[in-house]
Amino acid sequence: MKKFFADDKTVRVLGRTLFRDNTRYLSWSCSGVEFMFTGRELSMELWTDWVLDEPWKFIFQGYMAVFVNDEETPRKRFAVGAGTADYEIYKSDSAETVKIRIVKLSESAFNKIGIRSVSADGEIYPTEPRGMKIEFVGDSITCGFGIEGKDETEGFRTETENPCINFAALTARRFGADFNLISWTSIGVYSSSTSDGNINDGWVMPMLYDYSDIGIEGTLGIEEHIPWEFEKFRPDVIVVNLGTNDATYTKDIPQRLQGFEKAYKDFIGHIRTKNPDSYIICTLGMMGDELFPNIENAVRELGDSRVCTLRLDVQKPEDGIGSEKHPNFVTHRKAAEKLSAKVGEITGRKPVL
Repeated sequence: MKKFFADDKTVRVLGRTLFRDNTRYLSWSCSGVEFMFTGRELSMELWTDWVLDEPWKFIFQGYMAVFVNDEETPRKRFAVGAGTADYEIYKSDSAETVKIRIVKLSESAFNKIGIRSVSADGEIYPTEPRGMKIEFVGDSITCGFGIEGKDETEGFRTETENPCINFAALTARRFGADFNLISWTSIGVYSSSTSDGNINDGWVMPMLYDYSDIGIEGTLGIEEHIPWEFEKFRPDVIVVNLGTNDATYTKDIPQRLQGFEKAYKDFIGHIRTKNPDSYIICTLGMMGDELFPNIENAVRELGDSRVCTLRLDVQKPEDGIGSEKHPNFVTHRKAAEKLSAKVGEITGRKPVL
C-alpha cells in the first residue's frame, strides 16, 4: 500500500479547509476532497476532536460520506470514532479507475475531522474543477440540519444532518457546479438566535466570512485568524440565506429592524468587495420570511445591479417537517427548484440536470 497526504498535488480540495502538518482539516459542511484512483483498495486515517465523554455527546458525532463516480447516493456513510483511526473508503475485487469524493456531513459547530493520510494500492491524482462555482452562506438550513429527521418533535442529531441533499447541493448539482458552504447553526447577520430578548452578536456571520475557518482555529491552537484566499474559489453566484435567526431578536421592534437592515446591507456590500464579479442572491423563507421585506430594503439601498432577492416558500406541514422544526427534503427540493430558476435567469445558464 502507498501512503499519500491530502495536499493540493494529490487531491482536489472541496470547500474551505486548513492544511497543517500534513493533515487536511475539515470543519465546514460538505468540505472534503476529490480525486481519481486506480486500484482495488483505499483507506484513510481520520482524526476527530469529538469525544464521547458524556452519554449525550453521541448526538454530536462526526459523519462522512463517500461518493463514487458522481453518484448521487453515497456508497458509504459512516460515523468517525473518537481519536485517530483507519477507515475503509473503497474496495473492489479488481483494479479499476474511479472518481472518489469524500465529504463531511456533520457541521462545524459540533465536530471537526482531519484526513491524516490516504493509503492505496494504486495511484491517486486530483480531479479537474467544474465549470461553474456557487457559494452558499447560511445557517442551520444550509447545514442540512434535521433534513432526515422523522418529524419536528425529534431532537437534533448530527446523524440526521445531510448537506448533500439540501437546497444548496441540489441547486449546484443541477448546474454541474462546484460549491462551498459557509454555514453555522443558529447564526445571524445582526443577531444570532436568542431566547432572552437580548442581542446575541458575539458570533455572527460577518465575523466568520473573511477567514478560512475560525471554528477550527481554537481546536488547533492557532492564535491568529487565517484569512481565506478568495482567489481560490471565485463564485459565479453567491447565495446568502440568513435572517431566520435574526428574527428571534428583531421581532417587530422598529429600531431593531433598522439595525438588521443596516447590518445586512453592510454585509452584502462587504461580500461584494471580496467577490467583485459575482451575482449575489439574497434569500429567506423556509423557516419564516418575517425579515424578507427588510432584506429587500437593504438590497434596494445597496443599489448593486448584480444583487437581487428571492423569497423562498415557508415549509408546509403537509410536506412534513424535519428535526426541531427544520425543513425536510421535500421543502429543500422545492427551494432548490425556485433557486435554480433564479440562477438560470440572472446568469443565462441552463441546468445540466
